[in-house]
Amino acid sequence: MGEEIMLQRKWNCASDFIIRVSRSDEGFFQGKIEHVQSGQVHRFKDFMEMLLLIQGKLDRLGYPQAETELRCWSD
Repeated sequence: MGEEIMLQRKWNCASDFIIRVSRSDEGFFQGKIEHVQSGQVHRFKDFMEMLLLIQGKLDRLGYPQAETELRCWSD
């Protein structure tokens, strides 16, 4: 019982995703990503697409802060 409650708490955050990865015939990887809270599932064909899916979902949720400014080192 205690373990079940702990698992529920562990997967109850807006930033939780389940990522299933498989390798394609060409040696690249692809897969599915599921946002745990909403249950939405999207397929991705490469690493960058996976990152963009995660970033887009977190931005729409305002997590951690959609208005955070990225810093860069420039003169």
